[in-house]
Amino acid sequence: MEPTWHDGLSRKALVELVEAMLLAMDKAVPRLDAIAHHLSLMAQQHEDLEVLGGISDQAADIGDELYAASDREKLREWGNEIDAPERAH
Repeated sequence: MEPTWHDGLSRKALVELVEAMLLAMDKAVPRLDAIAHHLSLMAQQHEDLEVLGGISDQAADIGDELYAASDREKLREWGNEIDAPERAH
């Protein structure tokens, strides 16, 4: 029987969940970058739409945060730490 981890989920279920979230992030980050770019261009071309520049910056920041959170190497290190026998429960 597979050991349970956080909230009773099996390790396999957690891995599948993380993989699905990473795939979603992989799709979201380029879209957010494109949105930020287009909003920035619109703000540059139309003075009356300067508020779009702030929105563009926020969208770019969200994309950066998602990209940083999906760092596979960091997640692998974190997973290996949790897999250590003394940490499993």
